Amino acid sequence: MPTTQEVGKRLKEVRKLKEMTLKEVAESSGMSPTHISEIERGKTSPTVGALRRIAGALGKDTAFFVEEEPLPRVSVVKKENRETVLLGSDDDAFVTARALTSGIPAGRVTLVLVDENEGGAFPAHSHDGEEAIVMLAGQARVTVDDDEFMIEPGDCLHFSAKCEHRAVLTGKGKNKALWIQVKPGAIRW
Repeated sequence: MPTTQEVGKRLKEVRKLKEMTLKEVAESSGMSPTHISEIERGKTSPTVGALRRIAGALGKDTAFFVEEEPLPRVSVVKKENRETVLLGSDDDAFVTARALTSGIPAGRVTLVLVDENEGGAFPAHSHDGEEAIVMLAGQARVTVDDDEFMIEPGDCLHFSAKCEHRAVLTGKGKNKALWIQVKPGAIRW
């Protein structure tokens, strides 16, 4: 969580970039210019409601101001810079994947490239949001609630992640899949 000073600094930077005065932000957010100035100078910490109103006046997602590190509006991850991530698996093992996204403010989409040998498995779990799996090489047996699906290269499986789901990579040799997770909430394009 960023400090009060960092939140204020981010607010001021966005306001200046938008070429807005304190008075304009105050009028648009329904707050006083003095209070917004105190927030920008790190003298006071905004409530969630106040931050939401100011963010709305500035045309930003509230999350932009409270992310641990400010994230870029557009994220580019070059092939050679993909971060290796270990995804939890059965028997305290892990499935190796490469992060294809680094995140944007209030981002709700995560993409990883799974690259694992036969037998790699994801334990049964559920969570809010959606998932999709695009099989690139090999195959996987995916169970969603009580339904079992065999997916092969070119196949895509899309489901509500609220359903209990698990997957086992069953192709001989390397199995590759694009795994997409969409967190709950409206996606703003």
